[in-house]
Amino acid sequence: MTGTKKQNQLQADIVLDRWVNIFFTLALVFIFILLGDAQDHQRILIGIGLAAIVCTVAFIINWLTIDGAVSAGIFGSIAYGLGGLTGAAVVLGFFISGSVISDRYISKEGFLEKSFRRDGKQVWSNGFWFALWIIIWFLSGSHAFMIAAVTAVSVSTSDTWATEIGEKRIKGKTRLITSWKKVTPGTEGGISFWGTLAAILGAFFIALLYWIFSSVSSLAAIGMISLIGFSGCILDSYLGALFQNQDYAFSFGLSDGKENAYVSNNFVNWASAGAASLISLILTLIIGV
Repeated sequence: MTGTKKQNQLQADIVLDRWVNIFFTLALVFIFILLGDAQDHQRILIGIGLAAIVCTVAFIINWLTIDGAVSAGIFGSIAYGLGGLTGAAVVLGFFISGSVISDRYISKEGFLEKSFRRDGKQVWSNGFWFALWIIIWFLSGSHAFMIAAVTAVSVSTSDTWATEIGEKRIKGKTRLITSWKKVTPGTEGGISFWGTLAAILGAFFIALLYWIFSSVSSLAAIGMISLIGFSGCILDSYLGALFQNQDYAFSFGLSDGKENAYVSNNFVNWASAGAASLISLILTLIIGV
């Protein structure tokens, strides 16, 4: 993209990030005031306090930007405040493991400093569907929405582990998922043996955390979360190879003019997690786990 396009895209992302923050904040406030009981109030307040502490620490150690810390604070408040220990465990599992295995360093005045700091867009590209399904789970009581929420995190963890390990830690032979041609590690849509193995382990890691901390988990649920989480990572690679980093013109039919939409990595992550979690929701409602 040109400098002007990048600036416009950045401004659009900031506005979208703020609207998502407002939406989930209002949803949490609505539940707290109108629907929650005393126990829910206590858990939500504890969730807000814990999220504030964790996000402050993450900002200090360069895991989050300022806007990332704000978004993560809202996200974390929902994770524990509405999702309880199970929600908090899978979210922390994703966030901590992804930050720890990242090796994106820059040299600064003779020292190595982590350059990988999640911003608000990245927080919601990975956490939007989890937060949405957790809210619906809290309101409906249907366990299918909890599984959908965990599956969304499983996709994000699988993709993060595949990228950080397969692309940065262990650089092996990489092939483009759409054509199977050899490409350099880091190419959008590129997959490798070690990256694929990391993706499988990442999805299973989240399923395992769900099994440990959930009182109603089952082997079938673990299998579904692991399999669909990994499949979501593969879908992410496929969509990335086809559409990522490209501009697409579209029109709403209201005028002769057209608008350009840029497909970013954040959008691909968001779409993949959403598709996978929706599939797990449908399957859970149909077959039950």
